[in-house]
Amino acid sequence: MFISLRNEFCKKLEKVSIDLEKSCWDFYTNSTEENMQKYEKAQENYSKVFQNEDDYKKFLEIDKDKLSKHEQKQLKDLLKEFDEELNTGEELKALRKKENEIAQKFNSYIPKIDGKEITKPEIFKIIQTETNPEIRKKAYEAKIKGADLIADDLIDFVKMRNEYAKTKGYNTYFDYKLKEDYDVDAEFLNKLIEEVYSSSSDKIKEILERKENELKEFFGVEKLENYHYGLLLKNNPEKGVNEILFDQDIVQISKQAYLNMGYDIEKLEKEGKLTLDLFARKGKNTHGFCFGVEAGRDSRILANLINNVSSLDTLNHELGHCVYDLGISTELPFLDRRASSPAVTEAIAMMMGDIIKTENVLAKIVPDELLKRFKDKHKEDEAAFVARSLLIIDFERELYNNPDQNPAELWKNLSKKYLNRDCETGNEWASIPHYLSHPAYYQNYFRANLMKVQIYNYLVSVLGYLTENKNTAEFMNKNIFAFGASIEEYDLIKQLTGEDFSASSFCKLL
Repeated sequence: MFISLRNEFCKKLEKVSIDLEKSCWDFYTNSTEENMQKYEKAQENYSKVFQNEDDYKKFLEIDKDKLSKHEQKQLKDLLKEFDEELNTGEELKALRKKENEIAQKFNSYIPKIDGKEITKPEIFKIIQTETNPEIRKKAYEAKIKGADLIADDLIDFVKMRNEYAKTKGYNTYFDYKLKEDYDVDAEFLNKLIEEVYSSSSDKIKEILERKENELKEFFGVEKLENYHYGLLLKNNPEKGVNEILFDQDIVQISKQAYLNMGYDIEKLEKEGKLTLDLFARKGKNTHGFCFGVEAGRDSRILANLINNVSSLDTLNHELGHCVYDLGISTELPFLDRRASSPAVTEAIAMMMGDIIKTENVLAKIVPDELLKRFKDKHKEDEAAFVARSLLIIDFERELYNNPDQNPAELWKNLSKKYLNRDCETGNEWASIPHYLSHPAYYQNYFRANLMKVQIYNYLVSVLGYLTENKNTAEFMNKNIFAFGASIEEYDLIKQLTGEDFSASSFCKLL
């Protein structure tokens, strides 16, 4: 009964889902008023599928006790969307409209330095390389002005979201999304956070204090400001690798790494399965995303690349999402044609982003001594990522708990706790894109960072270096990607590695 009803319903759901992803892609790659209206129309069409009361009643009549555990989860997810649209449809529509308005305002912002337009990648380059404090300050302020534009809107939006969450029986929207969208138990998440932070906080503090002292000495100041951070000093191997990558084609480097694993990116492009929009322009979102338009058939990347380590990491990361999407079996029921979970697909993407530091991808162009120091820095980067992740997660959770507090003060206090920074931050918090588009999502990155180490260690034990084995693609497709969401995240990790998911592999890495 459930299977036939689900499959019939999904014929309608599949079409509007694909149309929604395509219109989202158009809006994010070209944030015009026309594309925003088309995106909103696609959102409405998607919502209408879940506004059919007859379908809702049929699903309500299903006896969940007769279903498998996985089918029970599918039924629960479907009923949740029906309930949202039928009982709080107008509130959802208002939330989507508010989000799109804020996104358009942020995407349309063009930073300027001394009246001259500048792209986000150019600002990032200044932060990494410019030694003149005045120019650094202007670049930082140009970046933060984009956050200033939407900070008040975001606070209002947090309050709107909280009001919606209360209609669903939750105190905050953060709690609502955590449980209902990601099926993450708050107590389990807190336990993971505590385990990782307690084991890494000393290492993190040591790393951050050393970097701060180096920056203070370089700039000749007793107290650092936000615009001082991010400079790659001469002793930082990433600076040397960036200088080499400046004259390289990082897109080809990335494609070659994937080809060495058995993924022919250029062939996927020619077949129309993969679309790459990789460089900055006006009206385009300034971050990096993968759009899984149709599992197994259509995946796309929006990015804003320049020739440096960060951009190469980003491209490898987003391609990781893509090969996952395209590796999902098209024979699966529609509801299972997605990644096992957001955390699992992030784990794969982060693992792929890491390969320039964990493997020999850059060996042909980077001298041995520099490459060794660059790869050795990986542990420091992992510790820094954990610290920033905890800042972002903790801030969002606390902001939803009390949206009337001063967000700049909260960000400053948590930055001091996790990043050892004691300086005014203004509306820097509002520059985190996930706060707008993916609330409560960042914990997926945190959990993924733990998952990726466990998954990578196992894969290397079987395959050796992933980028030196043409069978990598076939192995990952068969043992991870093809299952889609037919296997729950922790079950998939146990099935793959033979071990329960835990933070132990990551903690040992540090």
